[in-house]
Amino acid sequence: MSSRVPKVAIVGRPNVGKSSLFNRLVGRRRAIVAPDPGVTVDRIEEEVEYQGHRFILVDTGGITEREGRMDREIRAQVEQAIEESDVLWFMVDAMEGLHPLDEVVAERLRHTPKPVVLVVNKADNEVLRASASEFYSLGVEPVFTISVTQKRGISELLDYTVGLLPEPEAEACEEVCHIAVVGRPNVGKSSIINRLVGAPRTVVTEIPGTTKDAVDVRLETPQGVVVLIDTAGLRRKSRVSSKLEAYSITRTVESIRRCHVAVLVLDATEGVTEQDKKIAGLVVKEKKGIIVALNKMDLVEGRGHSILREAKEELYFLPVGAPFILTSAVTGRGLSRIVPEALEIERIRSTRVNTAKVNRAIEQIVEHHQPPAVKGRYIRILYGTQVDVRPPTFVVFSNYPEELPDHYRRYFEKSLSEHLGFEKVPIEVIWRKRA
Repeated sequence: MSSRVPKVAIVGRPNVGKSSLFNRLVGRRRAIVAPDPGVTVDRIEEEVEYQGHRFILVDTGGITEREGRMDREIRAQVEQAIEESDVLWFMVDAMEGLHPLDEVVAERLRHTPKPVVLVVNKADNEVLRASASEFYSLGVEPVFTISVTQKRGISELLDYTVGLLPEPEAEACEEVCHIAVVGRPNVGKSSIINRLVGAPRTVVTEIPGTTKDAVDVRLETPQGVVVLIDTAGLRRKSRVSSKLEAYSITRTVESIRRCHVAVLVLDATEGVTEQDKKIAGLVVKEKKGIIVALNKMDLVEGRGHSILREAKEELYFLPVGAPFILTSAVTGRGLSRIVPEALEIERIRSTRVNTAKVNRAIEQIVEHHQPPAVKGRYIRILYGTQVDVRPPTFVVFSNYPEELPDHYRRYFEKSLSEHLGFEKVPIEVIWRKRA
């Protein structure tokens, strides 16, 4: 049995250090930290363990009173984080002092029954720690003064917080498939996730590049539980306009590396671009399962067959059985296939084949197409065995593996996939020398 893990959300106005504290406790740069207000758009969640207590820490976007669409979306995300969390850390900035927006946040938090702890950050010296008394006017207690950069006061905050956490509720243990939704900016990744979840879980706007960080969303389906990872769009290097965006690209690559299956979202109105091919190539290089979602089909009615054919031709290097799905985040077309296909792909990636079946397949492959002689040497493929899963990994022995031409290696790998039922997933073939 596992358990429902309690949640602690960090809330406050922009640029008070929420993401810095989040990263400090998570132990790695999970949230983007930059001096620009509004960097954290979606809420970001990560599990933290402290003195035997586990809880999910939630980083949220900064609350403002502006009425732009992005600001309203951020406030909606913060509201949902408040509703879902068990304890709230209300963070303010000792260096800037009491700010009118702090009053706005405090007013919102007065209406929640959840425990609220006031966290005065950037109290880096005695003067700043003493000045923290002005924040008592917010009417939120207890008050903890901390300095994330100096690692001061954080353990006291944690000691108090774990005493507020509810006892975890038992629930069934499960194996969860992680699905990364990847693609260029503004192709509909967040819209697809929102449609799958059935709620606006990630911020969606018409502004390219809205999702700057990777965001995990847990989704329970009739087929099983999955975690959807929404990612920032990958742009060409020449179009990376800032260090912040470059870091977002790094986060996307990391999301691909930690997922089991990637859903590559393409814009059906534009076809397959060179950047789409690069993203697909990265997924294959990492040996992850892949689904291609040709999105915005509501804008190209009647052209589905030709769009599908052209996409498969352009992405010829994907596994031969990789699913291509015609989708529309607007109408919901094709979206019901994504999770079942991903779970099937992950089942295949986790399959282990016995050695006898592997060697029968090798015999048939070699019988159909013998390895070519190289430099007068007769190359024999002797036998093989599966040594790992996720991805399915095979060690194959040959008398001269170093002489095998690349085209024969590609033929052998593709044939082995087809013979053993791995057509939908990338496999790994490791060649070993044996006389």
